[in-house]
Amino acid sequence: MGLIGNICGFAGYYNHSRGKYDKALKWYEKAEQMDVSNPNFQMAYGVLLMREGNFEKAINIFNKILIFFPRKEKVKINAKINLSMAYWKTGDMDAAIDRITEMHEKLKNTRTYETLGYFLVEKGDNEEALKFNLEALDYDDTDAVILDNLGQTYYRMGDTDNALTYFKKALEEKDDLLDALYHVGVIHQERRQTEEAREYYEKALDCNITKLSTISRETIEAKLAELS
Repeated sequence: MGLIGNICGFAGYYNHSRGKYDKALKWYEKAEQMDVSNPNFQMAYGVLLMREGNFEKAINIFNKILIFFPRKEKVKINAKINLSMAYWKTGDMDAAIDRITEMHEKLKNTRTYETLGYFLVEKGDNEEALKFNLEALDYDDTDAVILDNLGQTYYRMGDTDNALTYFKKALEEKDDLLDALYHVGVIHQERRQTEEAREYYEKALDCNITKLSTISRETIEAKLAELS
């Protein structure tokens, strides 16, 4: 059964990597039914489920990985980080922060700094978020997401000058970073710089926006409508 499940899992991964998401989901589902034993295929399935907005099912997949592959350290790390993101998307911010904090305390790396930094921004404790995201900046001052997290922190604190500085630094590292493009647009709009705001909103709309994105296409379109 495991062999057939892995063959189906490979077929899912093949289609997944080529952007054929509907086909990939069908193969991943068959793989699950046939007791797939390769955790990488299961992980990819969970990530695709999140991309499609099926976060509850993704949580089940990631928990299953943690139960059956507790000694595969790299697999466990990725599963816990993805699990925290799935909890965030279901609205359970406390569970999301607990999972990623546990991971961060054991293994500090760029991805844990990115994820926990963003969750702290979303939690709304600006002082805590600022302290952590400044620590993250010391860890890696060229990572686009870390720079964006710091920009969002300053924006929520009302410091739009510092926010703009870090958003633009983030865009120097990754020019299609959705959050940074959107927030630069918002700041320009607040400053009544209409054409600059429109430019950044339109660039944001060109990004790959999925159910896992932090900004929705509808939110950006609503902001563009306000400019009209």
